[in-house]
Amino acid sequence: MKYLLALIPLLLVASCASRPQVVVRPAAPPAVEPTEAVRYGEVVNAYHVGRYVDPNHPETMHEQHPVYRVEAVAHWNLHPNAGPATIALNPPPDSAYTPAPTNDAVIAEMNRQREVTARVMQEAANLAQSHGELQAVLGELMHVARNNALLNLRLATNELRVAEFDRELRKLSASPASTTNDTPTFSPELPAQPKP
Repeated sequence: MKYLLALIPLLLVASCASRPQVVVRPAAPPAVEPTEAVRYGEVVNAYHVGRYVDPNHPETMHEQHPVYRVEAVAHWNLHPNAGPATIALNPPPDSAYTPAPTNDAVIAEMNRQREVTARVMQEAANLAQSHGELQAVLGELMHVARNNALLNLRLATNELRVAEFDRELRKLSASPASTTNDTPTFSPELPAQPKP
């Protein structure tokens, strides 16, 4: 029994030595995101104001002093993708933040688009120049048409006058012969000339 009692403390010491000791330490707090990821703080600016007379009270003068003004109040950060996206497993890429793909095909297409744009701009300039020339020719044609209409009007009035003279001449030549030796005085009345 003596041996047994001597063996128990030895077993206890051996069993304590074989068990790992558990050390309990407090867990580190999780990393806190900066507040700019969640909410923007207010912006306050200071301005130096010199002496001035109070506009509401002309008998009061203010000495120079700083004036603090709230330029922007605090507000929530509503920008998407500002922080790490942990909600979706595979979020769609935001095209505003991804760079444009650059490879030979894209560069060649962009160069072709630039050439096409330059050609379209050149054709537009040629078209504008042709339009200006056409407008000038059209103006000249309208001037010629006005002159032609005026000449036609004058020709028609002259033809009417000639016809009137012809009638008067026939009327005089068809008048009866006089029985006396007096020569008749001929004074045909001319029709009034139309004003052009």
